[in-house]
This record gives sequence, structure tokens and C-alpha cells, in this order.
Amino acid sequence: MALVIAAGFVLALASLGATVHTLVAEDRSASSLLRRRLAAGEVPDLLARRRVIARVAQGLTPLARLAGSGKDPQRVMRGKLAQAGFRGANAARILLAAKAALAAIGASAVLWVSAAGAAPLPALPAAAVLAAAVGFLLPSVWLGGRVQARRNALYRGLPDAMDLLVTSVEAGLGLDPALQRVAAEIALAHPLLAEELNLAFLEVKAGVARAEAFRRLAARTGVQDLKTLAVTLAQTELFGTSVAAALRIQAEGMRVRRLQRAEERAAMLSVKMTVPLVVCFLPAVVAVLLGPAVVNIFVSLLAKGIP
Repeated sequence: MALVIAAGFVLALASLGATVHTLVAEDRSASSLLRRRLAAGEVPDLLARRRVIARVAQGLTPLARLAGSGKDPQRVMRGKLAQAGFRGANAARILLAAKAALAAIGASAVLWVSAAGAAPLPALPAAAVLAAAVGFLLPSVWLGGRVQARRNALYRGLPDAMDLLVTSVEAGLGLDPALQRVAAEIALAHPLLAEELNLAFLEVKAGVARAEAFRRLAARTGVQDLKTLAVTLAQTELFGTSVAAALRIQAEGMRVRRLQRAEERAAMLSVKMTVPLVVCFLPAVVAVLLGPAVVNIFVSLLAKGIP
């Protein structure tokens, strides 16, 4: 009976986890899906799906409260999700619910294995707590990896975008049209950065102050170079200095920092290769160099009758 109950509980929570994963993926792609369906005239179907997602996310509120009570955990999680590219209204609630569900699944899996065995597992409470902790932390680890991957993609494209922006501004374009032009030019090579720059341009076009739009851009990406750029543009507007000169200085600084990061990674390569060389290459070299000598020594000892 205990085995049947544990199995049913695990299957139910696994179904909930799959639902949560589907909802997060759906929430992430909602903006691009909205643009596609606006062009295709399928707005009612999309709106109905978004209403279903909102209702299911509302139903996951108790699980989200188990993972973090109050609005502060959701506010912090919402900022991290925005940096990872998930900007839906229900993304934080769904992720917190996934943390609670995975924790329950981990503990239930340990109990299930213990019930299915001939004898209970040793230290069963500690194993259940450890499995629950691992399940609880897995979404945070996954989210941290997504944030770091997105930041790296933005870092790679930012110096090139800044060079294009400086060229456009010095050629006579205003900063806002230049931002739109740069976003269109780098859309193929750096789509993430192009999307963020285009969103900043649309915010300015909608009436948001340029400095505030760049501050929002830096906050939702978490890139330090964009934070510096936002501060520089705010000071430029405040003191009336040349925008092109400020952008050129920022572009040179970003390119130097990217070169320094590349040199740092190249310098760390020899240290990182030490462990594979010692584990994989050194035993083979030792076997090739010392193997024949060891065989000859054993042959000589056996020929002299020495065991």
C-alpha cells in the first residue's frame, strides 16, 4: 500500500512538473508568438491560451507560497527571470511552484525507492531531505545558467553594436534613429542584443526618457557595460556634452574589456588543461616509456630463476 501511494504521488507530481515546464516555455515565447499571430490574424486563439495560462498559474499559487512566502521572493525572482529572457507576468510564480514541486518529487522518489526495496534505506530521513534540497535548488541552478548564457551573448555583441552606434551618430543620425538602425543591422548576428536595443527604442518612442530607457535596459539584462552606458548618457543629457564623443569613449572601453576577457581566458587555458593531461595523457606516456623496461626486467629475473 505504501508503495502504491508513493508511486501515485510521484506520478502526480511528475505531471505537475511537466505542466510547469510547458507553461514556462509558453510564457517565454509569448511575445514572439504574439507578433507572429498578429500578422496572421490569430489574436483570439492566443488570448484564450494566455487566459488559460494565467488561470493555471493562479492555481499554482499555493505551491509558490511554499517556495517563498510574500511578494519579495517573487520580486527578486522576477528580476532574475527578466535577465534570463522570461518576462511574463506569471513566470516568477511558475518557477517558485516548480521549486516546491521538484522538492516534493525528490523526497517522494527517495521514499518510493525505500518502500520498493526489501529493506528500508539507511538514513532515510537524511536522504529524503537531501533529495528535496536538490530538487528545490535545481530550478535556481538552471536559471543561473540561463542568465549567464544570455549575458555572455550580450557581451559578445555589445562592442560591435557600439561601434555601429558611434558611426551612425557621427554620420548625422540622432541617437534614437541610430539605435533603431543598429538593432536592425545586428539582428542576424546578435539577435538577443538587437531585441533588447529595439525594445529600448520602442520605450523611448512611447514617451519614456532616454536615460530611463537605458537604465531599464541595463536592469533587465544585468550587463555592467550597459549600466555604465546608461550613466554616461544620463550625464551627457544633464551637462549637454557631445553624445558622439561619449559613445566613442564607451565603445573603446568595451572593446578593450572584451580583449582583456579573451586574454584572461587564454591564460587560464593552460591551468585547465593540467588535469586532463595528468589523468589521460601522463599514464599513457608512462606506460609507453617504462613498459618495455619493466618487461625486460621481469624477463631477466625469470631467466635467472628469481621469482
